[in-house]
Amino acid sequence: MGFVKGMDVSMAKALGAHGASYYLDGQQDDLFRILKKCGTDMIRLRIWPDPYDASGAPYGGGNNDLQTTVELAQRAKSSGMEVLLDFQYSDFWADPKKQRVPKQWEGMSLEEKTSALSEFTEESLNTLLDAGVDVGMVQVGNEINNGMAGETDEANVYQLLKAGSAAV
Repeated sequence: MGFVKGMDVSMAKALGAHGASYYLDGQQDDLFRILKKCGTDMIRLRIWPDPYDASGAPYGGGNNDLQTTVELAQRAKSSGMEVLLDFQYSDFWADPKKQRVPKQWEGMSLEEKTSALSEFTEESLNTLLDAGVDVGMVQVGNEINNGMAGETDEANVYQLLKAGSAAV
């Protein structure tokens, strides 16, 4: 693979639900078609196990559960672009200061969490493949300098990374 010209459009569905519209040269068009026309060849999509609170309200940031990710990935594919899937392994933003464990994985041992991470990764990729999207690139974890999925010990993070990579 050579140089990649990519964009993160994880919030596209959420923005669309709030009435966002997109224009190129003064003409309204679909966001994905505009990006493709402008030379974008890969779309990055964040995915979280459960980006909703206990009452079902979204945390924000795109609300990319598996179903939303499939919809956006299919739009990217139908517009002629590949997909980079970014597994956050958190229910909301994972960054150097925040690496929270997903709600469903709270209280799990490292072995249980490793298994859950592997299953989530494999299930997500298989669901996308079944939906006609062959993911071109995978990001296992996001900004993991200080941990991943609630783990901060380097050996534990390494075990999770190995499990995620093996699942891919």
